[in-house]
Amino acid sequence: MGIVKIIETIGSSPDSWEAALKNAVDDASELPIFKSKKNITKVNVKNFDVEVEDNKIILFKCRVEILLE
Repeated sequence: MGIVKIIETIGSSPDSWEAALKNAVDDASELPIFKSKKNITKVNVKNFDVEVEDNKIILFKCRVEILLE
């Protein structure tokens, strides 16, 4: 059994939850921990949210756990 590191982050996008998820993973992959040859092995989506202004969705958000080996 190996050691797994979990990073929790939030991604956002004005377009969709899929884009918010992609942004969360892309942003996390820029962290210094990835410079030590850590690889993302799994992403768990914890929840979805939206920001609303004038009764219209203006921002999609998703909170994710990113698992590294």
